[in-house]
Amino acid sequence: MRRHWLTVFVACVSMIGATERALSDGAPYDYGPSSYPAPHLGWTGFYIGAHLGGTWGSSTATGSTGVTLDDSWSYSPSGLVAGATLGYNWQLGPVIYGLEGDLGNLGLAGSGGYYVPFGYDASTTTDAGFYMTLRGRLGVLMNGWMLYATGGYIGASTTVSVLEACDIWCSIPTVSAESSGFRNGWTIGGGFEAALEGAWSAKVEYLYYDLGSVSLTTPAGSGIGSNTWNVETDGSLVRAGINYRFSGFKFGQ
Repeated sequence: MRRHWLTVFVACVSMIGATERALSDGAPYDYGPSSYPAPHLGWTGFYIGAHLGGTWGSSTATGSTGVTLDDSWSYSPSGLVAGATLGYNWQLGPVIYGLEGDLGNLGLAGSGGYYVPFGYDASTTTDAGFYMTLRGRLGVLMNGWMLYATGGYIGASTTVSVLEACDIWCSIPTVSAESSGFRNGWTIGGGFEAALEGAWSAKVEYLYYDLGSVSLTTPAGSGIGSNTWNVETDGSLVRAGINYRFSGFKFGQ
């Protein structure tokens, strides 16, 4: 986790340094064609967009069954990310700040487990579909490119299940448990966005996210009694997107 914070810290320091250099001469910031779009095609205002990318994560299941010394394992769910974006920017010279939200499909899916030969095995599955984010953004413009950091809320509709199977001396050979619901978490990351023709822009973005943990309890009957499992999920996503800026729609104007 420390490396994610370090990456964001370095990005923020870089943006602050770039801003200071851009304003160090004390003159108004140059809005000419050599820097970034003129004010009437600037970044202030609403924008909408779409994004497409991929996600890979890590789910860790931990239980206490007494069958093995360490009833825990990790697996790597992954999937395709797609969705829509809505946001609002404010521009102060070369500095851009604002709010951005997403709705879409996280597409995260995967499973893992362990096996005791001629005795017992257990597995868990993680699936995450619909997701949404609400994040702040802070960036700096450099020759039509915006380098930015972002962070805030993420939530996803997630289903986690556990299956326990007993091969010998079992009154009931298989038991299972499932938990479905909307899980809330946090996300942090950054990216860069480039101004294109007119009001269009394109971006590439990385986000680290943490959806927390969920507990499941399997009923007694597999020969080892009732067990409680804790499944944690976090991950990363990389996505590319395109935005259209409605610069005419501004607060207070």
